[in-house]
Amino acid sequence: MSALPQSVLAAVVLVAVAGLFRLSTLKQLWRSDRQEFVVAVAAFVGVLTFGLLRGVMIGAVISLVQLAHASSHPHVALLGRIPGTRRFSDRDRHPDNEVIPRVMIFRPESSLVYFNIDNVCDLILSRILIEVTPPALVVVDLSAAPRVDLQSAHTLAALANELTAKGIRFQAVEPRSSVRDRLRQEAIDSKLGGVDRFTTVADVTDHFLSANNAPLAA
Repeated sequence: MSALPQSVLAAVVLVAVAGLFRLSTLKQLWRSDRQEFVVAVAAFVGVLTFGLLRGVMIGAVISLVQLAHASSHPHVALLGRIPGTRRFSDRDRHPDNEVIPRVMIFRPESSLVYFNIDNVCDLILSRILIEVTPPALVVVDLSAAPRVDLQSAHTLAALANELTAKGIRFQAVEPRSSVRDRLRQEAIDSKLGGVDRFTTVADVTDHFLSANNAPLAA
């Protein structure tokens, strides 16, 4: 190989790399997931520029940064009732969902841990404050939170206390068994309206509507 001209060796390398580079895959990533596209391009450029190991490390580091950011800023869905059902889903994705009068329903779609709970609570408070008519009831659906750590449990209790001081009832519903155990161990389940494995979002909203004789708003 040492007797070959550098141009020939370069051509061999380019042919080998071309087999690993799929433009169609990059186009698909660009359309479907921009974050993965950034990782793929960064890793590819890093391999060509700094070598295989460093290029892969660049891609891995960028992936970890993206993961940390996504974990610390989880999506919190504002729910509405799916028409004709007792089920609820994200109002931003489904604008035709029915709004429950004077009720706001939130669903954090991630485990609640020390590095994201403040962002979750701040988002909930900001959505409440922009309402023209303040809600009388705030429901937090914990069904999509497989884990709640110690700090998050107490931060949720502090959020409940803050809303209660404003005259807004707070109710947590549908926590998983491990989450129920955590809230009960910390003796804060009562601050969250009481938690059990029976009460659903629909149960809470139906009880609120019947107690206040409120019609369902579309």
